[in-house]
Amino acid sequence: MTPVTWLDVALVLMVVVTTALGAKRRLVGFVVGVGGALLLRPLIIIGSRDLWIALAAGVCGTLILALIGQRLVSAGRRQRWGTTVLGGVGGAVLGLSLMFALVTSLPIERSTTNEREIFYPPRTAPAGLAVTFAQSPLVLEGRAILLHPLLLAPTPAEGLANLTWRAEGLLHRWLVVGEPWTAP
Repeated sequence: MTPVTWLDVALVLMVVVTTALGAKRRLVGFVVGVGGALLLRPLIIIGSRDLWIALAAGVCGTLILALIGQRLVSAGRRQRWGTTVLGGVGGAVLGLSLMFALVTSLPIERSTTNEREIFYPPRTAPAGLAVTFAQSPLVLEGRAILLHPLLLAPTPAEGLANLTWRAEGLLHRWLVVGEPWTAP
């Protein structure tokens, strides 16, 4: 079994906090959470070209989503437990989206001796981080998502592995822009 690192705890805590915040904000949390997850792909594409424009677009998108969420809920309308659950779902969707975006966004290390050899997570990170990255199950899952087209597919007889393979492929198509493993 792969040991859980402090990084895994921090990433899971991020998901828990966004879930709790979404539940607290109820319908607004649902709109902001799901809307933020839907905005993630366009923001990643924009960010691959210009980080500052993506940052500005993210702030504007968040404000618009918050305003839409506030408009959906009138001030005098009482929200019940179902809206709390929806808010929690929205927060969880956003938290999981951010977690997977973070574990697939570490830099790719290229070998100095073989131009076709790459390493993810990078081995050249500071000593403590390199060990944490190498031991983190979430970062290793991020590796499988990021490098999905380069990895061997499981055989049809491996049922659960095939399901995981398909999920990683969907996450790859959603979170990865282009082929980051090719030389710049």
